[in-house]
Amino acid sequence: MNEKELLTVNEVAELLKLHKIAIYKLCYRHQIPFIVIGGRTKRFDKKEIEKWLDKNTVNDKMNTGK
Repeated sequence: MNEKELLTVNEVAELLKLHKIAIYKLCYRHQIPFIVIGGRTKRFDKKEIEKWLDKNTVNDKMNTGK
């Protein structure tokens, strides 16, 4: 079975250098991939967070119009 490395809200906040309230807001808006355990507890698959980061990386060439 493929083992998932699950992160807590605090761990994701530290990884992304954001306050944990910002992580909760991203979850509320369904802007970040997360797993709900027991109806309330949020966990984050590290590989999915890494994919999300790659997907949301802005290429400078797009910003400069070149």
